[in-house]
Parts: sequence; structure tokens; C-alpha cells
Amino acid sequence: MMSPTPAYVEKPSIMSFDKSTAIVLVAISLILVETFSGALRFYLDKAGISVLLYAPKVACLLFFALELGRFKAGPGVWLSFIALLLSSAWAVLNGAGAGNFAFALYGISPLLFGLACGDQITKHKRLFMWAIAFALAASLAGIAMDKYTDLPWKGYSYSIGGTELSANTTWASEDADRPAGFARISSALAIIISIFSLYLMTTVRSRMLAIAICAAGLAGVILTTSKAPVLAFAGAVGLLLITRFRWTTRGAIVVAVLLGMALPFVAMMYDFDPNKISTGSSLSSIYDRLVNTWPNVIRELVSEDRAYTGAGFGLVGSSVAAFPVVGADLFMVSDSTVVYLWAAFGVAGLFLYALHIPLFITLADITTRYGRAMLATSFCICIVSWTTDTLEVTLANLFLGMAIGHAMAARSHVKAVAPKPVEAAPWAGLPGLS
Repeated sequence: MMSPTPAYVEKPSIMSFDKSTAIVLVAISLILVETFSGALRFYLDKAGISVLLYAPKVACLLFFALELGRFKAGPGVWLSFIALLLSSAWAVLNGAGAGNFAFALYGISPLLFGLACGDQITKHKRLFMWAIAFALAASLAGIAMDKYTDLPWKGYSYSIGGTELSANTTWASEDADRPAGFARISSALAIIISIFSLYLMTTVRSRMLAIAICAAGLAGVILTTSKAPVLAFAGAVGLLLITRFRWTTRGAIVVAVLLGMALPFVAMMYDFDPNKISTGSSLSSIYDRLVNTWPNVIRELVSEDRAYTGAGFGLVGSSVAAFPVVGADLFMVSDSTVVYLWAAFGVAGLFLYALHIPLFITLADITTRYGRAMLATSFCICIVSWTTDTLEVTLANLFLGMAIGHAMAARSHVKAVAPKPVEAAPWAGLPGLS
């Protein structure tokens, strides 16, 4: 008797399209748009189709909405979403309009996307890695082009809501030009190079290649003349080197987060010399924050009796620049994610920033390459956040959201595989019956 012929099962093609493929393509499109944001804005404006630049973030919102029903998160995340809605309602009472809320939500869409969908990128790690490698190479090449050629988009500006913004800023620091390459501004380029370099360093298998990427990335960040990303890059690499020492790693994490939270309060407690702002030294920018930016925002919160509640989601950051609100001009730039969150959410914002600590501790316990990549990139973003509104930086939002999503998935997996305790029988341990 002949055995029945087994049914033919078609193997899925490597190019087969599914939801995870769509998600990784959205992430890649976001990466490419941000990498080439300065040049793209110039050429798409010339063609009259600059609206295409907004497509990746809109797609992020759509995928977040689609995943929300199946999103498995702890009560803390859902409470954060509720707090976001309540803060938006509070902003409306303080004068914000629908445009402020919509623009602010659009701004953090990469974070929401990374939070809900980012872990599906792990199904296409190789494609994602090659996209980042291309973007990193283009960013480094952009610096060389900016230094030795005249880029047509250098100095180009555009307008949103009556506010003029620079697509690729031409400016100098200490009589030296700050190259932005294909990106919009040099500080954004520095963050882009830092994130991409750290991701590739931790995901490639060759140690020599990882060292080469580290050297090239550090050189690129230094050439942008942005100081905070240099410190952040070095801090993230240092953290990777000590992850085998569990308690030392945790100590470094706590110190980094608490230091970021303490800086704005230090600015309020001490009188720093305002003359050092105009000296042109390497510390003039941090003195400007210590003397002017941070104290001014905090004093405004206190004088308006918003120190506990904040101004509300939508009344802080670029949403105020796009949709001006009377009395909220001072909240457009905070130059500190701690101050940014405080201005938006009040005391709850400080708690949100402190959640970096359990996030990093969870990621530090993950031994996979992707887990280490999420630890390195998110820790780098945290250090940059000391002097930057990272919630206004698209790729910082994306990778921070991915890190949070991966940490939540790791915790869920640990709970799922943990053996349940077996209740002992009443007679266990009695002589002759155990």
C-alpha cells in the first residue's frame, strides 16, 4: 500500500508582506526622512510636495491606533495615557486649542509607535540594521560634504503656522561652522549619529567592526561640535563596558538619571556668573541654561501657580511655535527634558522622568544583542536629555519608545515562563508521610 503523498506546504517568501513588514518599513521611512530632513525639505518644497515629509509620523499614529486594542501593557502605561488626556484637558483650560493638542500628539507619535509596535521590528532585524547602516554612512558623508562643498539647502528656511524654521541651519560656534550635513541642524545630526552608531555597535557580531563603528561615530559627533551628544555617546559606551557588574551598572544608571533631574534645581539654588555666557567658551551654552532658560521656565510655572499641575500637554514645545498661545511663549524651549516634562505635566512629569531608572535596570538584565542596543541608545538619549528637549527629537522618541516596548515585552516573558509555586500538602514534612 502506497503511503499518501504529503500535502505541499508553501513556504512564506522572504519578501512576503505582513504587518511586521509594514511596521519596519514605517520605522525605516522615519529614519530616512530624519537623516535627510534638511535636504528633503529643500527639494520637496521646490517641488511643492513637502507634505510628504509628514507621512511617516502620520503612519506612526495610525499604527499606534491599530495596535492599541491588542497592546499588552501594565497599568502604569495605561495610567500614563489617561494622564496625557487629563493634561490635554488642563491645557485647553489654559488657552490651548485643538491644533496644539494635535501637533503635540503628532510630535510624540514616534514614541507611541515604538512603544506599541517597536518590538515587531525584531522580526526584521537584518533589514532594519542595513537601513541604519546606510543612514549612518550618509550622515558621516554629509558632514564631509558640508565642510568641503557648498550645499544648496544650507541656510534654507520655511514657515509653519506663521513661524519661520530652518531646514538646515547655517551658524557658527566659537568662529567654527557647525555642519549639519543632510539633516536640519547640527545638534540633531549629532544625536542621529550617536543613536545609529550605538545600535550598530551592539548588534554586529564582529568586535573589530564594532570598534570601527564606535570610532567613526565618535569622530562624527565631535565634528558636529555638539557637546552633550559627545558626553552621551561616551557615557553609553562606558555603560556597555560595565554591564557585567550588575550593581555597578545600577549605580551608574541611578546617578545618571538623578543628575539629569538635579541640574534644573541646581540652576535655581546657585547664582551663576551671567558674564560667562558671552565669553564664547565651551561652557557658555550650559551657563545660558543655568542662568536663563531653566530658571525662567521654572519661575513662570511657579508664578502662574502651575508648579504642581504644569501648563498642560500641548502648551509646551514646538506645538506653541506652530499654534501660538498668549502667555505660553516661554514654554517653547526648555533645553531640558526634565523641565519640559515638568512644564507639561507638573509633578507627574518628574515622576515620568524618574521611570528611566526601572527601564534601564530591566534592559540591563537582557543579554540579547537587541536588548543591549536598546539599553545603549536609550541611555545615550537620557544623557542628551540633560540639556535637550528630547521629546522634540524624532529619532530619540522612536528609539526610546522601542526601548520601553522591549522592556515591557521582556517583563511579560519572564512572568509567563516563571514556574508557579506549588502549594505543599498539609502532611508534607511529617515523619513517614513526606
